[in-house]
Amino acid sequence: MSEQIVAWFLGNKHKWSVSYDRKKFYEEQTTQFKEDWTSTMAVSIVDILLFNETGELIIQKRAKHKNHNPWLMDKTVWGHVQYGDPIDYTVMVETVEELQCPSIVVKEDEDFEQRLHLLKDYTKTLAVISHVDTDTVPMKKELAGETITIANKVYLYFGVYGGRLKNVDREAMWILYYDLEDLKEEIAQYPDMFTYDLRYFVEHYESDITSFIELIKRTLSS
Repeated sequence: MSEQIVAWFLGNKHKWSVSYDRKKFYEEQTTQFKEDWTSTMAVSIVDILLFNETGELIIQKRAKHKNHNPWLMDKTVWGHVQYGDPIDYTVMVETVEELQCPSIVVKEDEDFEQRLHLLKDYTKTLAVISHVDTDTVPMKKELAGETITIANKVYLYFGVYGGRLKNVDREAMWILYYDLEDLKEEIAQYPDMFTYDLRYFVEHYESDITSFIELIKRTLSS
């Protein structure tokens, strides 16, 4: 049975979601991009930036055999939303599938800092994660040696995890830890080493990232 993802038709006034075959989606949207540089549909994606207990951003170096963005430095975790699955559930599944990292998503109506304080003794065994933003963004991808723009409906999450990480099925070649300022400097010097997605999040959510790092340091040191 083929993998059914959540895809969104991009109308002028309205957007609506449908179940769509993953391979078919990328084939159609690649053809569409090559024809007129536009997207007619967007794919639902969860993107998760995890930080360790000192506020360093955890980054993965993607494996060379990956179809999407091989060999590039990328955000900690990402994954397609399977049709019928809740978004928060997808986040918890992806952290386990990609890094064998159990996680809990704090509900949006709860105080994240308070929850993190309550769970601070468990962050070496459990990632504590919070939803940050939802937006539809055209993202550049390296697909089969070509640079293609694919529209993503991004569900962005930040989280804290201080335990060991293990890449599963060689999803990643290795894991790295970056101070935000060092990461910004390296992206500026060597942009082609990093995925467009990661560069986009660092640029457009820098103030949110900075505030989240401050929250980590404030909460876990108290």
